[in-house]
Amino acid sequence: MATALLLYATLVFVSLTTSYAKDKPPLYVFGDSLFDAGMTLYTGVDGDGAEFWPYGQTYFNKPSGRYCDGRVIPDFLAQFAGWPHLRTYLQPGPKNYSQGINFAAASACVLVETRPGKINLALQMYYFVQMVRKLKQQVGKLEANKLLSKAVYLIDIGGNDYFSLFDPITSGTRRLPPLPLSLRMKKDYINEILGELTTHIYTLYNKGGRKFVFPNIGPLGYFPSMKVLCMLRSEPSCVEDLHELARMHNTAFSALAKRLQTRLPGFKYSIYDFYTGVQLRVINAHRFGFKESRTACCGSGPFNGDFTCQKLEHSFTVCSNPNDYLWFDAGHPTERANEQFAIEIWSGGSNVVAPYNLHTLLSMT
Repeated sequence: MATALLLYATLVFVSLTTSYAKDKPPLYVFGDSLFDAGMTLYTGVDGDGAEFWPYGQTYFNKPSGRYCDGRVIPDFLAQFAGWPHLRTYLQPGPKNYSQGINFAAASACVLVETRPGKINLALQMYYFVQMVRKLKQQVGKLEANKLLSKAVYLIDIGGNDYFSLFDPITSGTRRLPPLPLSLRMKKDYINEILGELTTHIYTLYNKGGRKFVFPNIGPLGYFPSMKVLCMLRSEPSCVEDLHELARMHNTAFSALAKRLQTRLPGFKYSIYDFYTGVQLRVINAHRFGFKESRTACCGSGPFNGDFTCQKLEHSFTVCSNPNDYLWFDAGHPTERANEQFAIEIWSGGSNVVAPYNLHTLLSMT
């Protein structure tokens, strides 16, 4: 039944996207590996992108730099909006910036010191400002300003900042607090992240951005990699600490978005409840067409939660049918899951995406 409904929904989306054939607002994408469409293939750092089999096997029939067996959420959203797959900013070759661009990159964080040397959100904003200048050269200042004000800005960021609190290997230059975290530590860290994120939202707004879409932070303790990390730490509160951090962040960010709407004329936003979207699929996998929602398709160790998928120096296992799985690797959903999340962002009701879904937001002036 769920599969039939999703098929029907997809057919509806195909017809809906034709309405954008004449006047399609561009999509500008920012974030981490959940939204990365191949940006990290062009960083010049070996092993920084999903560049080997089995990544890309389902849709592209070869690795595409996406941490998935196929397409990621922005690929589907671009399709629903009537665009081809968005090119990544660092991808060589000519680009039509009026169609939109994807700046998202694996390992990206809000806080620069969390993972130094990665394409963090600050660097993505630097690239965006560069792009605005190039866009004005392509279409003229007046038309560029119109495009920037009509565009939708998709931002998925923050999960890695919280992951790194629990993983000394990826914590960068940040001094980790003792675990378990006190309530004050959690609040202080969340406020630090939201303060920095607000700065970057203002950058986009000051360049003309008015429409924003934010998936909130998912249930971090359900990611296979974090389940394994919590097992190794042998701390009973580890998983719940992760979940609580995500819930606290999401509550605080929702309040922040409302404040920005009152302070910034024309600011419109949508928050997709990624936390609930993942949680429901973990707990009720079969309802959404999945046979396995706790163990990843590709990887090694318990739950395939070790990030060994495509690592040539490690052995790993790969499932025969990724469509049966919620997770493709230790930290990323399968293409099938990404399509379901994208459908909910595009046309979901207010119980999953609010105050507007993306289809509605795109049509607003």
